[in-house]
Amino acid sequence: MLSRRALLASASSLSFSLSSSAGAVAPRWIDAHSHVSVRGLKLATEARYAPNYDAPWQTLLALATANGVGRAVILQPSFLGFDNSYLFEALKAEPERLRGVPWISPSVETGPAEWEEMARLGVRGLRFPIYGLPTPQWSAYRDMMAEALKRDWPIHLYVECRRLPEILPRLLDGGHKVVIPHYGTFDRALGPLRDPGFKVLLEAAETGRVWVVMSGAYRVGPERAAAATPMLLKAFGPERLMWASDWPHTDTGLDRATTYAKTLKWFETWVPYDAVRRTMLVDTPVRLYGF
Repeated sequence: MLSRRALLASASSLSFSLSSSAGAVAPRWIDAHSHVSVRGLKLATEARYAPNYDAPWQTLLALATANGVGRAVILQPSFLGFDNSYLFEALKAEPERLRGVPWISPSVETGPAEWEEMARLGVRGLRFPIYGLPTPQWSAYRDMMAEALKRDWPIHLYVECRRLPEILPRLLDGGHKVVIPHYGTFDRALGPLRDPGFKVLLEAAETGRVWVVMSGAYRVGPERAAAATPMLLKAFGPERLMWASDWPHTDTGLDRATTYAKTLKWFETWVPYDAVRRTMLVDTPVRLYGF
């Protein structure tokens, strides 16, 4: 593990550059939160929006490679609901380069053979994209959560930061690992200092079972994400932080100017430490997702 002294080392002593070193280390870097979909797939009835573009896994990998990233974790987009067929198709096509996190329906029985098949394909977690949706009746997910525990799969919780005091303790008390995306998904109007849920998130770092993904800065506001970065580094350390593109930047109403390259540039600017970036780009996601 990196010491706090290493974490706070002067950036001037480091020579690592995301742009200049991309060719040498591209196969190792991991995008820890992305999405894939194409038009024509059936949308969830409660979908908040319907994308008017294609974002196939082939484009994701091509774009990632062009930016020095060799592997990716793809999460089921909320607008596709429980139909994970396209996610599984991607995992079958690129088993060495992709890991997946589906959103599984509690109303459809999933047998042991199906869980084993998902694990074989590269599923390494369960997603709950409940931003703007009611909190699940967790009792309905009892068997599913037991499978996650048995397989050491983290629970990916996409929810408003203000709801973390209600939901996060329940998952942690149940023994689960939890991954929170988008800098904690704090309220962009409040920022990390004034959103009470963000304080709960920082305190949860002490459990050693919470990870945060530095993704979706456009969702919380880049200036707010920059302010949150040192707080997250101090609380979690790079061993439980990861970088991600959040491609294809699905909440199109927020910022159409975000690009894959820009998300890497933000990361390079806000985390100007060689060893820290390497841990977040490679070591942490490798341990969590079994690449």
